Amino acid sequence: VRIYSTDCSGLENVGAVARSVGLKLILGVFIESSGVPGAQPQVSEIVAWGQWDLVEMIIIGNEALFNNYLSVSDLTGFISSSKWAFSNAGYTGPITTTEPLDSWIQEGASLCSSIDVVAANIHAFFNAQTDASQAGAFIASELAILGGICPGKATYVVESGWPHAGQPNGAAIPGPTEQATALASIQSTAGSQVVFFTYEDDLWKAPGPFGVEQYWGCADVFKNGTAW
Repeated sequence: VRIYSTDCSGLENVGAVARSVGLKLILGVFIESSGVPGAQPQVSEIVAWGQWDLVEMIIIGNEALFNNYLSVSDLTGFISSSKWAFSNAGYTGPITTTEPLDSWIQEGASLCSSIDVVAANIHAFFNAQTDASQAGAFIASELAILGGICPGKATYVVESGWPHAGQPNGAAIPGPTEQATALASIQSTAGSQVVFFTYEDDLWKAPGPFGVEQYWGCADVFKNGTAW
């Protein structure tokens, strides 16, 4: 289960449920416009929580470069200092950041030395030539590109899915049936490298392009087994 930050007592609440059902967590340190100073307390919160046996990966920043929240050098410096803090507290797993593929292509050479694995947010829906049944093939093709950016490092898509409501983007049509089709396609093609986004709908978000930003919740697909 991926969580994006430490707010809303996510470490304690999601961590307790994950432990009870045998799941692990991908933790996030969220970086906003306040940059490193605003994100630093989250590192301390994670260190204080310290349940490392539950942690599969830690992601420092979510599209922070894409949103121009900080520079590449500030991000790599923050990753390095966070690595030291987590390692000193007993964490031995991978640490990375995540960006859209375009940002990795542009800045990856500067990021590779500071990360342990390569992680990207990739959404097939935003490619107007890709319909739901082709989502898995699209993700696999993007993963192939991602794999060439930091040779030798494992690659993951840590945010991917399909909206169940909104307006069409060319061949990419949102809807409940299309969402189930897309998730099944991604699962069968690259499931072991993908985190599905998101558990429930995010009705607090602005509608965004094609009015889909609120409607990526996919828990029902998994609960009902409709994608498999």
